[in-house]
Amino acid sequence: MVKIYFHMPWDENGDIGKSMNEHLLNMHWTKHEDWIAFYDYDCMFTTKDWYKQMVHVIENNPKCKGITARINRMATSEMMIAGVDPFNFDYSYHRRVGQHLAKRHFGQSSTISTPGHFSGTFFAVHIKTIKDLGGFPETGGIMGHDQLIHKKIVEAGHEWRVCDGVYIFHWYKADEPYEHSKAAIQNLEDYHLNQLKLTKEK
Repeated sequence: MVKIYFHMPWDENGDIGKSMNEHLLNMHWTKHEDWIAFYDYDCMFTTKDWYKQMVHVIENNPKCKGITARINRMATSEMMIAGVDPFNFDYSYHRRVGQHLAKRHFGQSSTISTPGHFSGTFFAVHIKTIKDLGGFPETGGIMGHDQLIHKKIVEAGHEWRVCDGVYIFHWYKADEPYEHSKAAIQNLEDYHLNQLKLTKEK
């Protein structure tokens, strides 16, 4: 059975790619089919079946060597959920969204094949594959390594998939947003507000 080992990367100089490679080097005892995952400090899964779903996607898509999940707030629209309120920070609300998606899309996945259309709030990669490709890119900082990892996997001919039934709540610097993500989040908010409708007497 596939096993996914989770880590939260940290480096005293902010080199996240370097931290990921240090974790990767320590995974020398893993089996051929095992995966390594990384997640941000400000994100949370919303359902209890997230691990089971990810294993299902991995085992049913042998060309897939990288996975991620659906997320409420980020700069990458391909990973978000149309209709979700990106300015709602009530975790109970997002747990209801997660339960809905898990019930409706359990074990389903979509591909992200365009390099650069990926944000690394959470992701997992096949350990042997990333080792064969030379490890994780090191940018010297906290930005850019996630897109380079996605690019490396995809351009090597592998699939990168989004687990459509796995939903993550991401705080994503709500109190100090990134400039580059404002447009994507605002588009999501506009879509959410446009879904509001007045009820009428029957």
